[in-house]
Amino acid sequence: MRFALPFLLIFLSLGALPSCKRIEAKLRRLAEQSGVTPKPPPPPKPEEPALTPEEQAIEKKLQDSALVEAAVPPPEPPAAPVLEINKSSVVSILGYHDFRDRGGSPMLIAAPKFKAQMQAIKDSKIPVIPLSDVMAWKRGEKNIPEESIVITMDDGWEGVYTYAYPILREYNFPFTVYLYKKYVNIGGRSMSWDQIKEMMQHGCEVGSHSVSHESLKKRPKNAKTDADVQQWVLSELKDSREFLEQNLHVKVPSFAYPYGNFDDAIMETALQIGYESLVTVNGQKVTWDTPNGKLGRYIVHGDNDINFKLATSFRGRGDVGSNKFLVADAKNDKGEQLIQLKPRPDATITERRPLIEADLKKLGTIVPESIKLRIGGLGTVPADYDPATMVVRFQFPYKLRREDCAVSLSFQRAAAQPVEVVSWHFKIDLAAAYLPAQ
Repeated sequence: MRFALPFLLIFLSLGALPSCKRIEAKLRRLAEQSGVTPKPPPPPKPEEPALTPEEQAIEKKLQDSALVEAAVPPPEPPAAPVLEINKSSVVSILGYHDFRDRGGSPMLIAAPKFKAQMQAIKDSKIPVIPLSDVMAWKRGEKNIPEESIVITMDDGWEGVYTYAYPILREYNFPFTVYLYKKYVNIGGRSMSWDQIKEMMQHGCEVGSHSVSHESLKKRPKNAKTDADVQQWVLSELKDSREFLEQNLHVKVPSFAYPYGNFDDAIMETALQIGYESLVTVNGQKVTWDTPNGKLGRYIVHGDNDINFKLATSFRGRGDVGSNKFLVADAKNDKGEQLIQLKPRPDATITERRPLIEADLKKLGTIVPESIKLRIGGLGTVPADYDPATMVVRFQFPYKLRREDCAVSLSFQRAAAQPVEVVSWHFKIDLAAAYLPAQ
């Protein structure tokens, strides 16, 4: 009721259509009588001066830029190049057994002979890689060299630790030992857990070689039914792996068939229970298409070098013992670089169709017909040789799509002299190669 009278009076006053000043005076009196203080009116908004022509042009440019920025999304960072797997790589797996200071049987390798073989591999520049790298390559997770070697030893003889391990450690070569449950840490000529664990700290991977080392295709004496045989095979595969994993605290993803004996049923059982790779004694190189359950190995027997030569001969180049390997930075007796190579060894380039060059003039004489240039992924390529300048050249016919390129050049200085090989590799910065020219 307190506010009804003022509003009624306002209505009556407005109905009488008084002048503005009289209305304002009545409103003030009524507000004073009712105790309400009226809010002062806001100050008038100042008027901005009109824009000059120059200012109008600037304002229009700013508005146009804002529209463009709103319409165009911010640029996304360039995506990392997709890993392209080199499916032309080839792997040789060497298989050894026991080692002594001298040989004497097919299963024994004399330490000096083993060292000579490892030295030949070192001189050849053919990389020795762990078996786990091969499987990562076959899973599509990483690339491996165009040609590479894997070293394995079966059974767990103490000679591996005493004679082979120091040589492998000297050359910094990784290797795999396949152990069977009944011949681990039992004394005599078997390796101890401590010896195995020490080797694992220096490039050794461990695989399973069954429980008893019996042929998996041999029917056990106490097996009465086919189900008994299957159960025995399963225990030979499964128990040996669990035994090693529990004692060494590592995953054991690889298995070596005892005596190389297996069939498709045994292979499938091993793969189903979780083995990723199964190695045989069949002298065959491993390629991208080789089934994981049938990875070939070249078993080296005593003083017989034939399997070693077969294993280390890649695509007709000859084994590592029949060639003389030159380091890429070899020098003559005057300290001059023997062979000038382009791209330079271990260089990183951005040109995706590089020109390969090898200047051989410092070598003196060359048999032109002996020159062979091999490119990783392409094999032997039709290189040009200029007898006047003694320069070998090859222009890539297409753009490289992988980051690493391996090159191998072989030649003879004279018909009666051995083939010499120089190998090198370079990298392609794919990210930089895809950027526009500045």
